[in-house]
Amino acid sequence: MSHIVAIINQKGGTGKTTTTLNLGAGLAYQGYRSLIVDLDPQGHATIGLGLEPDSLAAASMADVMTVPKKSVQEVALPTYILGLYMAPAHIHLARAAEQMYTRVFKEAILAQALKDTDYDFVLIDCPPSLGVLTINSLYACDFIIIPCQISRYSLDGLADLLNTVEAVKGLSPDDLFQGDHFRILLTMFDRRNKVTNEYILEQLKPYRDKTFHTTIMKNEALNQAQIAQKAIFDFDARSTGAQDYLLLTSEFLEIWRKRNSLPASRLSWQSCR
Repeated sequence: MSHIVAIINQKGGTGKTTTTLNLGAGLAYQGYRSLIVDLDPQGHATIGLGLEPDSLAAASMADVMTVPKKSVQEVALPTYILGLYMAPAHIHLARAAEQMYTRVFKEAILAQALKDTDYDFVLIDCPPSLGVLTINSLYACDFIIIPCQISRYSLDGLADLLNTVEAVKGLSPDDLFQGDHFRILLTMFDRRNKVTNEYILEQLKPYRDKTFHTTIMKNEALNQAQIAQKAIFDFDARSTGAQDYLLLTSEFLEIWRKRNSLPASRLSWQSCR
C-alpha cells in the first residue's frame, strides 16, 4: 500500500510545488519508488520536472477525475529521475473539477483512483484553494505537509485549513493535535528579517510540536532549478536549497519510520547521486 502525503496551503506562493518536487526527488534518491500527483490545473509540478502539459500525448489527472475515469496508474509517466513518476496535470483539470461538484461521493474520487497504486510514497501537489480537488487530497492522504512562508499573510487561513482537515478526516481538535497527522514546514526563511521572523515564530508557538525542525531557507538556486526544470539536487547539489531539502527528506523519513515502521533507506544517498 502506498503512503499518501498531501502538500497543502490555500495561499499561493508558499513553496508547495517546490517542496513536492524536491521531497519527491529526495525520496527517489533514497531508493523509495515515488509518485507525484499534480492536482493543480496550472500544472507547475508537471512543468517543474520537464513535462509540458500541452505536449502530453498521454492522459492526465483530468482523465482520472472525470467519467469515464482512468486510474492514476494509467496516467503516471516516468521522470528523468529513476524511481520518480509524475501523474501530470493539464488546464483541463479545472473543467473536470467543475464537473465533480455534481457527483456522488465526490470527495472520494482521488482515493479510489489511488487504491491500486504501487509506490512507496505518493505526494499530492494541491491547488491554492480549499475546493473539491484539495478536499479529495485530504480524503485520500495519510499525512499532510503545510508549507508556510515566513510572512504575515502566510498565517492567514491556517486555522481554516486545520478546521477543514478535521471535518474531512472526522477528527476532533484534540485528535488532530495528539495524533501524527500533519507538519508545518517553514519556507523562504531569510535571517535578515529579524522582526518578521520573531513575530511569525511567536504566532506559531501553539504549533511548535507540529512543525518540522528543518527550515527551508530563501535560496536563489531553488528558483533557478525551477527554470531549468530540475530538482535542486541535480541543479546545484552544494546549494543551501539542496542541503535543506536533503535534511527535510531525512526528517520526513524519520517521522514516517516512527509512525509506520518504515524500513530504512534502500540505497545510500551517495549511491543514488
